[in-house]
Order: sequence, then C-alpha cells, then structure tokens
Amino acid sequence: MSSLFNTLSCCWFWLIAGILIGWLLNRWLCSCCCKTKKSAEPSASLAAKVADTPSATPAQRVVAEPPKATTIDLVAAKAAGFTIKNANDLTIIEGIGPKINALFKENGVNTFAELAAQTVPQMRAILDKGGSRFRIANPETWAQQSALAAENKWAELKKLQGELSGGVRK
Repeated sequence: MSSLFNTLSCCWFWLIAGILIGWLLNRWLCSCCCKTKKSAEPSASLAAKVADTPSATPAQRVVAEPPKATTIDLVAAKAAGFTIKNANDLTIIEGIGPKINALFKENGVNTFAELAAQTVPQMRAILDKGGSRFRIANPETWAQQSALAAENKWAELKKLQGELSGGVRK
C-alpha cells in the first residue's frame, strides 16, 4: 500500500510541476506579445490624431523624393554578399521575407524605388491588408534600405543591415 502511495504522490508532483511550468511559460509569452501590441497601438493612434489635427497655417505636403529609377547591379549586389535572385527581389531588405515580398507585389510595390517611396503608414496599411500574421513586422527602416538598394549602394546597405535585427535597430 505504501508503494502505491509513493507512486501516486510522485505522479501528483509531476502533474503540478507541469501545470506550473506551463502557466509560467504562458505568462512569459503573453507578456512578450502584449508589449509589441501595446507599442504598435499608441503610434497608430498618435498618427491618427496628428492626421486629424488641423494645422494653424496651410503647409505644403512634403513628399520624399524617391530614388531615380536605375538598373540594379546584380553583380555588385552579389559581390557585397547579397543573395539577390532578381532586380526586384525585396527579400534582401532586412525584415522582408518571401511572404511580405509577395504581399507588397500584390499591392503594386514591385521595385526598390517604389518601396523607398512608401511611408511607414503606407507600408503598415499594406501589412494590415495581409492579415494579423504580418502585424509583427516593423517597416521602420525598409524605405531607407530600399533607397540604398535602388541606388546600388550595396556596401552602405550591408553596413546598415549589420546594425539591424529583423529590420529594427538593435
């Protein structure tokens, strides 16, 4: 009888330990997800408030000048260490994978110059159209990276990407 009791108490211990570890993992994972959601929401609401606020003086709309459309030097890109498949391979941008590349192409952003001309809210709108799985992506540096690629500044792009992790500054 005592050996049965020892076996059952051992099982209870492992059951409770498993539940506790699962609960702790859940709290930790949820805290990571909640931080990214909370940090994205204030910037979106702030952008909406700024857009809705009338300015005191009529200002001209400032539009970033996209880089001149040039041909992409694939040989130089490969020499700089990029595995570029074609001249419009947006996946060399840190933070853009094949699915985001396809999403941008579906929405009319096909070249580095076109991506460089996009603002962060415009890129965020395209990502939102793609669904919830794209909301984790951060397009903050994509236009800057694309401008360097469009201008064939591969060494500068490589240096910038060395300072990034997933498209975000370290």
